[in-house]
Amino acid sequence: MADTFGKNQSGRLYDGGRFYATPAANVAANVIFMPAYSSSPLFGVAEYPVKSGEIGAFATEGTFAFAKPAGFVSSAGQAIYYKPTSAVAGTLSASSSEGAVKIGYEVPSNAPGDKLCVFLAPGGALEAAAAGET
Repeated sequence: MADTFGKNQSGRLYDGGRFYATPAANVAANVIFMPAYSSSPLFGVAEYPVKSGEIGAFATEGTFAFAKPAGFVSSAGQAIYYKPTSAVAGTLSASSSEGAVKIGYEVPSNAPGDKLCVFLAPGGALEAAAAGET
């Protein structure tokens, strides 16, 4: 099947490790995007800046460095959660709370102290949603 990314027609929506979507708001590179944040735990990380109304690729696998929230305390191997406030905004946390989605696990890194390196593990969130445990 030929990839139809960027063309105005039906085609591939998921490509082993990423999905394609058209956000209603601009999404900066390396930002978590949740297309249906109020009803689904599906998320991806923008691989590059995506303009509102244009199709973009969102990674569902890999390790990403995010800005560490002020006062954030965690350790390697700890589950990391994301509580969305919109499709393109939210808060990272080291603990689960109502509406939060587990996005992966912190990994050790040589990144600066203001960065949080997370190995994405969306399968758990999708399985929990399927079981009604979001």
